[in-house]
Amino acid sequence: MIRLTTENTVKAVAKCKQLKPRVKFIKGRLFVVYSSNNSNVYHVSFDVKNGEKFGKCECKASEKGLVCYHIVAGATANIYRQSLKLAK
Repeated sequence: MIRLTTENTVKAVAKCKQLKPRVKFIKGRLFVVYSSNNSNVYHVSFDVKNGEKFGKCECKASEKGLVCYHIVAGATANIYRQSLKLAK
């Protein structure tokens, strides 16, 4: 898993805003992100350890340790879902 920080997500956030991929919730902190460039589908998951946020994607960029726009898209949905839980 890749530790998510403000610094290492800047480029992926910009790309995510540009491409606007679709995201589907699966369960827990697992999401499916549909690529905006082609027909690829990526499973994205998240975890929090000692207050630090981590994300994982199946794409080539993530396999190289880079934060991809799929992670950002899934993180956006994850943050929204978590906020709904806290609002109850």
